[in-house]
Amino acid sequence: MTNNKLILPPKITPASLKPPNLQSNFPDQMPSVIVTTGKRFIDIDGYACVIGYKEIHNQKPIAVISGPLNHSVTQTVKTWPASYQTSPPPGDYKFVIVDVSEPQEFPDFVDRKKIIEIYDHHFGFEKLWEYLGEKAKIEEIGACATLIWEEYKKKNSHPPSSTCANLLSTAILSNTLNFKSSLATARDKIAFEELKKFTQLPPDWEIIYYKDQEKFAYLNPALAITGDTKIQKIKGLKCAVAQLELWNSRNFLKEHKNTIKLIMQGFQTEHWLLISPSLSEGRDFIFTTSETLKNYLKRHLEIDFFGTDVGLTRKLFLRKEILKKIQ
Repeated sequence: MTNNKLILPPKITPASLKPPNLQSNFPDQMPSVIVTTGKRFIDIDGYACVIGYKEIHNQKPIAVISGPLNHSVTQTVKTWPASYQTSPPPGDYKFVIVDVSEPQEFPDFVDRKKIIEIYDHHFGFEKLWEYLGEKAKIEEIGACATLIWEEYKKKNSHPPSSTCANLLSTAILSNTLNFKSSLATARDKIAFEELKKFTQLPPDWEIIYYKDQEKFAYLNPALAITGDTKIQKIKGLKCAVAQLELWNSRNFLKEHKNTIKLIMQGFQTEHWLLISPSLSEGRDFIFTTSETLKNYLKRHLEIDFFGTDVGLTRKLFLRKEILKKIQ
């Protein structure tokens, strides 16, 4: 789910996706609506948006999360009461998609001709959904959770549940790297501050949250890395690009460098990189053995690898920011 150019199957076109009759009385059809996100792995933003959207409409849509939750949905987050299914019950449904607009990433049960609404903050597929009009909310913003909160305010006068507020605010925190990413917008900050009134989180939640991810990464490095690795085309090259947000990336790389190398080589391409934002230092550690990718990074991000396979950025970047700069 990045801004990078990907090749769509020829059969997927706006005309082939457009449903014959788009219902305008969408809220009245809620019992037959499924809200879902991507299929390969689910991060905190997709997870929060599914649960949040369901609450916007008074729990009427069926929330379905079919992919595995990755390390950004921490053990603490999993203890918050949230109701969803892993597969849809039998029936004829319309679909709302959150945090993804790339058709290849949709769960297999989604009928693309029956998609009636999309919320996303990734780019590259906007034209595909133009027929939805204002129902295609694909905007340049830090977190998709911000879009969901803005929609909540339009539809409801009553406050959200603490679970909903906790999830949406944590997703905003994660997708803006604690507001240190250049992708963080004023709208993200406003949404985060508004949600604070309804959350039940400790004052040092951002530290707890990233350290929870770090604990999981140390115990399960392979799961943590493969749970957020995407295969991208970078200047025509097949590349495996992992992202691992930690409180202290420096120590993790020192301890698990060989393990990381073995894991990334398993994606069967010599062009791979691990991007690890280190929140405590406010910079990214980037690990790659590909001289080609090192040269791209040096040229576009002014990163020096100093003769090693690990480079250090001057500030925090998300994967999609780095890939956009390279492209």
